[in-house]
Amino acid sequence: MYNKEKLITGRLPVLKPKIFSELRSNYFTSAQEDCSNIENRNFIKKIDKHFRSQIQNDLTGFDSFPQKDLIMGCQHYIDNLILKHGVNGLQIFEHDYHYYKKIHPNINYTTLDDLSNDRPLLMAVPFPGHLGKHRQLSEILEKCNRERIEVHLDCAWMVSAFDIQFDFDQPCIKSFAMSFSKAYALHWNKIGLRWSRVKDDSDSITFLNEADAISKTLISVANFYMDSLPIDYLCRKYKETYFDICRTLKLRPANVIHACFSIDKKILYGLSKYFD
Repeated sequence: MYNKEKLITGRLPVLKPKIFSELRSNYFTSAQEDCSNIENRNFIKKIDKHFRSQIQNDLTGFDSFPQKDLIMGCQHYIDNLILKHGVNGLQIFEHDYHYYKKIHPNINYTTLDDLSNDRPLLMAVPFPGHLGKHRQLSEILEKCNRERIEVHLDCAWMVSAFDIQFDFDQPCIKSFAMSFSKAYALHWNKIGLRWSRVKDDSDSITFLNEADAISKTLISVANFYMDSLPIDYLCRKYKETYFDICRTLKLRPANVIHACFSIDKKILYGLSKYFD
C-alpha cells in the first residue's frame, strides 16, 4: 500500500487532503455574508475557543494570557518579534524554523548553557527539528523561569500535532501564537491568534488590532473553515494512517502528523504525498 518513493526530504509540507480544496471551492462559490460587519472582539472570542477545543493535545494555561490579538499567521507573530528585537536580539535554538537561517545566514544559535536574560528566547512548540517538544524543553523553561528570561512561543505546528501535554502558564512565557495554516493548509489565507500576558501599546500587532486593520476577508474565510471542521481535523482523521505508514515503511513516528524520522533520527521526512 505504501512505498518510500513518496517520502519527501528537504522540506515538510503540510497535509492537503481533498476536503480542503473542496472547502476552498465552496467558500468562493457560496453566497458569503458581508464580512465588513464582523466585529473583531467577537471573532477573537470564537477563534480563541476554536483553538482551545482541540482534543489531540492536552494544553492548559490559556487564561493567564488575557490579551488576545489577531495575527496574519504565525509568520506575522515571528516578524513582529524580529521587528522589535532584530534576529541578533533574540535567542534561537538550532533546528528551529529554517526561516531564521534564511534571513540571517550567519546566525549564532543559542544552547541551554548559553541562555541569558539579556535577550528574549523565541522558540517553536512543537519544535521542527524534533517533531514534537524540544528534547530539553523542561530544562529550558526551568532555567528561563529561574533566571527571568522572557520566552515567546511559535506554536504554528500545534494544530497539526498530537499527544503533546503543555502548560503555558509559566512565569517566563510572555506570549504564544497559533494559526490556521497548518490546520487547514490555509497558507493562502494566513490568520491566527496571539495570546499575551499584558497589552503592549507600542506593539505593531496591538496597533493593527486596535485600528481594526486586520483584513475582514481573512476573517471571513477563517470563519467559514471554523464552521466546517475542528481545528485538529488532520490528527483526528489521519493519526491511525500516520502510524500505519511509519510501521509499514519502518520509520520512526513523532508528534506531528505531516512528518516523521528515519529510524536513526538522522533524516526528517514529509508525508503529505500519502494523504489524499
